[in-house]
Amino acid sequence: MKRFVLFLFAFTFYLIPVSSQQNMTVMFCNAENLFDTDDDPLKDDDDYTPEGDYHWTRSRYWDKLDALSKVIVSADEDQAPALVGLSEVENETVLTDLTGRSALREAGYRFVMTDSPDRRGIDVGLLYRRSFFNLLGYESLRVNLRPYGGGATRDVLHVTGVLENLDTLDIYVCHWPSRYGGTEKTEQLRLSAARTVRESVDSIFRVRRKPYVIIMGDLNDGPDDPAVREGLEAQTFASGSGLDDRCLVTVMDPLPDGSYKYQGIWDKYDQFVVSASLLNGLGCTGMIDAGIISHGFLLADDDAYGGLKPFRTYNGRRYQGGYSDHLPIRMRIGF
Repeated sequence: MKRFVLFLFAFTFYLIPVSSQQNMTVMFCNAENLFDTDDDPLKDDDDYTPEGDYHWTRSRYWDKLDALSKVIVSADEDQAPALVGLSEVENETVLTDLTGRSALREAGYRFVMTDSPDRRGIDVGLLYRRSFFNLLGYESLRVNLRPYGGGATRDVLHVTGVLENLDTLDIYVCHWPSRYGGTEKTEQLRLSAARTVRESVDSIFRVRRKPYVIIMGDLNDGPDDPAVREGLEAQTFASGSGLDDRCLVTVMDPLPDGSYKYQGIWDKYDQFVVSASLLNGLGCTGMIDAGIISHGFLLADDDAYGGLKPFRTYNGRRYQGGYSDHLPIRMRIGF
């Protein structure tokens, strides 16, 4: 596989003073249609085959894995991220190739993922490094959209593990229903996904004295939209310090820019939502910073609306060889 060297580290971040001896990076990335090249007769993945509309060849597939490896390694100048949430990954094959056969293999990642009923066969997954995170268990949370006229969608991945300092961390990796068909028409679908997560989080809050929770993913909604404020019942970041440990708090609010650009407007659809325990500190596990990764190689000129936009793998059906239609996000945890 090709090797690469990284230049131009660019981040949009804010910092929180945290007293800690160690830190680790947590990252989320929408992988933009990371399919293998084989046709799954049970899923609508025909476009991403060599004979399909996107002419998805083995060469393009391995270039995509190499590109995603580069994005993941670039999240931290000092060490590979301890935890990497991914959306739009097709199956275990692509994550096996990414972690064991691409340029990322030296980082020693393991992974867990969902097996959702999504008609296209895309799922969410979590990569983890065992030197930072000792896996205890994981589950897929099914999101029921039928009461609101929706079809099958992506499951939510809930992962539980223990950090080096023996604190237990619960992670939710999400890819909530899209806005395709109209924002208002699809709002209830995202509210349903948010309530599914909230119910699971509440079960943790009832039994943990000091719960540490990170919700991350492509929520297809911003921090102030109903699915986040009402469905998750998340508080604003401005009120985060001093809240009860069992509150959820959005942490992307202070950032001036977004991770996804549509018709010239940047949105914060890729988000971290955390339990207030990660903001209260008190000498335990706590968030140091959070933000959007915006390295130069992840961006391209926006000829239609001006400025820059994410450098995609495809522009329509035209292959560009870029990275994703979303910018990745990261946070650092001190412990």
